[in-house]
Amino acid sequence: MLAKQGDRTLPNPEAVGAQRLVDFARQAEVHDKRLWTPIAAAVGGAGNTTALVGTPEQVAESLIDYYDLGVTTLLIRGFDPLHDAIEYGRELIPLVRREVARRDHDRAAA
Repeated sequence: MLAKQGDRTLPNPEAVGAQRLVDFARQAEVHDKRLWTPIAAAVGGAGNTTALVGTPEQVAESLIDYYDLGVTTLLIRGFDPLHDAIEYGRELIPLVRREVARRDHDRAAA
């Protein structure tokens, strides 16, 4: 199956991860509370093309959900890397760090 981008038909990506991403994008636009995939469908899975959408608090909540599943490393970036890195450092990352520290403390105390 080929991906569509405007009037162009894109070949299926060769990378297995990109193929899975395009398959997810074809199934639905949102796959959990905030994981949004239409960009992946539009560009045929090229690059990092999913997005967690919402307020910083909502996105932090979703990142914590991944942490609860055992994910210990996350790559977060935006479409304006410098600006987005600054904003993530001001709002998003402190929220995630505080919640991870709280959960780790609670687990250690239990």
